[in-house]
Parts: sequence; structure tokens; C-alpha cells
Amino acid sequence: MIGRIAAVDYGRRRIGLAVCDPLGITVSGLDTVRVSGTTEAAAAAVAAVLKEREVARVIVGLPLHADGRESEMSREAKAFGLALARALDLEVTFVDETLTSWEAEESLKAAGRRLESARKRGEVDRAAAVALLRGYLRDLDGGRGDAPPDPPG
Repeated sequence: MIGRIAAVDYGRRRIGLAVCDPLGITVSGLDTVRVSGTTEAAAAAVAAVLKEREVARVIVGLPLHADGRESEMSREAKAFGLALARALDLEVTFVDETLTSWEAEESLKAAGRRLESARKRGEVDRAAAVALLRGYLRDLDGGRGDAPPDPPG
């Protein structure tokens, strides 16, 4: 048993969230959190959602340049992650989020969603958090992919 893990796709306007079940088998996207105010206020809003889900571990996506260097957005995501760690009193792990937004958009397009409206509704952010968590769980599993696929929806 690995405990419930949450993934956070940090953004300046919207924060995508996803959680897995305590066994790390299924991943579900949560409502996207709209950001306004300070980093601490955004972290407190996300912490409130994650406390309800009784998460044991949190990962925050770290946007990196193609060559692996950190960007301005990476530094913002780190500051947010540290504020979230304080708000939850949990350690936060930062994970490279390369291609998660692309993967999210591709999955939404395949499902027949219009990207412009999906972005406005926070669906892309939620789907990016789901992709981030699925990748993290695959890595924990050693890349074997033994876990069954998530149910649709």
C-alpha cells in the first residue's frame, strides 16, 4: 500500500489536481482550483482540497526547459510547492512535467473536446495533473505498467 498520492499542475491562473486511490491503481482528476492572490493563498486553497482527500504524498509538476534547465515558471512552481508543503505539513516532491500539457491536450482532442473551451474550464490543467500522476506511478512501478488502466471518465 502506497497511500493516496496527489499531483499538482501549478499555473498562474489555474491549478490542476489529481489523486490516486490508496493502492495507486486508479487516478482521478479533481476540480481545477482558480488562482487569485498570493502564492500562500493559492497553496491554502489547494491544501484545503487535498486535506479532504487525506493524501499521504504530494507531487508538484516542475516545468523545465527542453535542456533540463529551470525556468521562471519552475521557480514559481517551487515556491508554490514549498508553501503547499507548509500548509499540509507534508513533504512535496517535484517531478519533471515535460509533455504533460501536450499529453493532456491530445487526450482531450481524442475525446472530441474543443481545446479553447477545455482550457477555460480547467480541463487541460486537470488532465495534465492526471498525466503527471500516471507517469509518477509508472515510475514507482519501475515502468512495468502492471497496474490496470483507469476506468473511463
